[in-house]
Formats: sequence, structure tokens, C-alpha cells
Amino acid sequence: AIPRGQIFGFLGPNGSGKTSLLLALVGSLVPTGGEIVVGANTRIGYLDQARSGLSDGDTVVQAAVGDATEVAVGDERMSVGSYLERFLFERPKQRLRVGELSGGERARVCLARLLSGRCNLLLLDEPTNDLDVDTLRALEEALLQFAGCVVVISHDRWFLDRIATHMLAFEG
Repeated sequence: AIPRGQIFGFLGPNGSGKTSLLLALVGSLVPTGGEIVVGANTRIGYLDQARSGLSDGDTVVQAAVGDATEVAVGDERMSVGSYLERFLFERPKQRLRVGELSGGERARVCLARLLSGRCNLLLLDEPTNDLDVDTLRALEEALLQFAGCVVVISHDRWFLDRIATHMLAFEG
């Protein structure tokens, strides 16, 4: 059971099954044992390591929020431009094509898309890969303000120590 408002950090060596667990939670992998029960009102948002799902021809705005003009952040509604500024995309950068972005910028677009999607359970697989210090700080703030539950896989112990309410360490 994952209680609301909790952030679970998963750490362990490569090959220990962390990503497989997330894939099972999203239904992409059948568990070898046990059962996964997803609540009827659970809306899962998943960020994979490859940052898949982006189209190089889309603008930052299109990739992050589609054709929306406003985004709900908790009980607050804000313009798309203001929302994307929280992810360090100043107004001129919001019109860039995804294909022109660096790895870290692509990661920020994926995170903006994920957090605007009205999910209440976020599954994040290595979200800190390719992030600079400012983006890492913005991610920390966004996750700490997130009203739902979060499961984060990371090798970045410093990051997990700052955000996680619970830790699961796979240590052999």
C-alpha cells in the first residue's frame, strides 16, 4: 500500500529489479509472483529512463501540455507560460522544437508533461539523469509539493535523502 503524500525512494544495483517493479506497476510486465492491485481512482504517470513519448517536431508547449491554455497545479490554475517557467523554460524557449533540446531540457519537458497530467501516483525511473543543479532543485520542489504518491528509482542518494519519506534499498 502506498499512502497519499508519501515518496518512496528505491535504490540498488543495476539488475536488482527496480525498473521491472515499475513496469509491473504500469502493467507492461507481468509479475512472476504475487498480485498488483491498482485502486479504482489511481491515475498513474510514468517517466521512463529513455524519456520516451516525445516527438522531435513538437514545440516545448505542445509536448508538455498539448493545446491547453491553463494548467492546474494543486488548487491553483496558471497560464501554460508561467507553468513552463517553473521548469526553467523562459518564454522564447517554449517555442523551440523538442528535437533542438538537450538531454536535460528533454527531461524537463517530460517532467512538465507528467506533472500537468492530473496523475495521483508518479512512477519515476532515474529522473535525475541529465539534470543540471537548477533543474534538480525544481524537480525536488515539484515532488515535495505533489499531492499524490511518488515512487522514485535513483542511484542519486543525495536526491533521495532530500525528498523520500521512505526508502527501499535492494542490497543483495
